Order: sequence, then C-alpha cells, then structure tokens
Amino acid sequence: MVGRLPEYLDIRKVFLQQKEISGVIDLANLTRLKGVLSDNIGKTQIDLVFSLNDAKQRLIRGSIRARLNVLCQRCLESLEISIEDEFSLVVVDSEESATKLDDSLDPWVCVDHKLGLAGLVEEQLILCVPIVNYHQDPKCVESLGYDPASSEELIDEKVQNPFAVLQKLKT
Repeated sequence: MVGRLPEYLDIRKVFLQQKEISGVIDLANLTRLKGVLSDNIGKTQIDLVFSLNDAKQRLIRGSIRARLNVLCQRCLESLEISIEDEFSLVVVDSEESATKLDDSLDPWVCVDHKLGLAGLVEEQLILCVPIVNYHQDPKCVESLGYDPASSEELIDEKVQNPFAVLQKLKT
C-alpha cells in the first residue's frame, strides 16, 4: 500500500500475510508529539514489514523519515531537524510477555487484535527526537540582542565571597 497509512491493522492477518506497508501520517494527527514540536505542519514517511520469525514471534521491521520543527534551546526560535531511523519490534500481548523477550528485541504491547499505526509511529518519533536541539551556528542568540560578554560582567560584579559578612562580624 502507498499513500496514507490505515488507522489500524488486524494483527491476526497482517503477520500471516507478511504485509509490507508504506505511507505517510500527518504530524497534526500525532497528539503526544505536539509537546515536542514548535508546530505540527508536515508529514512523516513510514515503511513497515510484518513477518513471523522461527519462534513464531510477530516482528515489525520499519523505517521512518520526517522533517520536524522544534525549538532551538539557545534562541527559542523554530528549527527544522531531519529524523531517520530504522527499528525492529516484537508484538506481544502483555507486559509480562515483554519481560521474557531477549534483550536484543524491543517489545510493542498490543492487547487486542488492533495495531494502531499512529501510536507506533508517534512512539518511534519521540524516541528519535534529540533531547536538546539547537542551531549549528552558536551566534543564533545574537539575533535576539543577547550579549554574553555583558552578562558575564554583571555576574562578576555581583559575585562576592559569601562569607565576607562573617569576616566583618569577626573584627
């Protein structure tokens, strides 16, 4: 399938049919991701392959690509970042089953037969977004009129020995 991803997939069928699905999801539909973004304009491209391994585990292999607008942590202006990631997940039916997996496998808990693709995509994007985002040019702060040299002078003037008051009491 190409185009928009379906909202849900039936895990009883998709793994047996070994489907390959490609499509896009609007960032506006990813509600948990909104807190990370400066705006929700754009789309994310996702490619998924569903299969069963020798142990009959349900595997999802995928890749994700997106251009996200986040806030620069220096100047607080919008900054576009590119996200590209490949992932491999095993669909399990409970948290207990997830703890029994090999450490090399990442679980995706799905308690019923509906696999929500938006939630899966959103989780992978959240995991890929860097904790701190900033423009490559450290002078982005200067566009706001911030002068680090003048703030250092103010700090130096205010910094005094915190025990100076005690020294006066002693004399």
